[in-house]
Amino acid sequence: MSAIELSLSTERALTDLLLLTAEHMVTVEIAEHFDVLRELGRGTYGQVVLGKHRGSDATVALKLLPKNRILRQSFLLEFSTSLLLSAHPSIITTLIVAWQTVDHYILAQEVAPAGSLHSLLIPEVGIPEAMVKRCVLQVTSALDYMHGLGLVHRDIKPDNIMLMDPECRCVKLSDFGLTTMAGTSIPSMNCIIPYMAPELCCLRKPETLFLHPSLDVWAMAVVIVTTLTGFFPWKQALPSDRHYKDFYWWQMSGYSSPVPGYWQRFTPEAVQGIKEMLSFHPLRRCSIKNIQQYLDVPWKAEDFVAVVSSESEVEGGRAGTAGA
Repeated sequence: MSAIELSLSTERALTDLLLLTAEHMVTVEIAEHFDVLRELGRGTYGQVVLGKHRGSDATVALKLLPKNRILRQSFLLEFSTSLLLSAHPSIITTLIVAWQTVDHYILAQEVAPAGSLHSLLIPEVGIPEAMVKRCVLQVTSALDYMHGLGLVHRDIKPDNIMLMDPECRCVKLSDFGLTTMAGTSIPSMNCIIPYMAPELCCLRKPETLFLHPSLDVWAMAVVIVTTLTGFFPWKQALPSDRHYKDFYWWQMSGYSSPVPGYWQRFTPEAVQGIKEMLSFHPLRRCSIKNIQQYLDVPWKAEDFVAVVSSESEVEGGRAGTAGA
């Protein structure tokens, strides 16, 4: 089956799931079916709570999306996408039922006992290279599966990589609220975060961007370097950010100019991978699966000595510590 045929098949499957869910979504009160044990997370999207089902004693993560912030169609699409992708072992499992209350839309997913990758990050340190590589292997497998179906995640960051154990032996990709079919025209984002590719960072209303899987490749590269170091490489992938500007001129020079301080932490083999993942031209970035070819080479330079005074890694100009 060709890529176009797969994308059309995915689009049809999502449409069928969406219509079926819309037809059968029931209105409930959470307290009638679940004991809410604690909050697992909160953001602009709403909140996630740990719920214990009264009938079976099973625990699930309940994602509550407020109706005054999200359209019904958007919720149905997120639920349908999450359900469609649940077959992959490195994607969080979504239960085959969606509910609504007077104020919220609700979907239920398996619980990640060890939290998110973000919760492991030690500021200015990161996490061990072996653990990062285990995460990368699994997340790139999940993204390769998504890209094969014609879907782009669009929100790759440590907060959306869930841990089934604290050693990252089993991790799962989550949160498909922004997931969209490749080839779709997408608008600018309300805010810019360090994981966003430059072509998205520089987008201004009413401009749109032709969505390509390379957005996920760029974000995955930033996740890798951030989790290895405990620092964001930049606040924004824009020329106004001096750390990004340093990286830009270093890459544009063919890496013949002096290596910026942040990137001295990495081996030549890792730098080669970074070059392929963080190409400024979206179509020249490597595929998400090709990132895996760098798993067998060392990433962190053993002889690197951090000299904070030479390039203040804790100054306000840096995006800040990744675990903060």
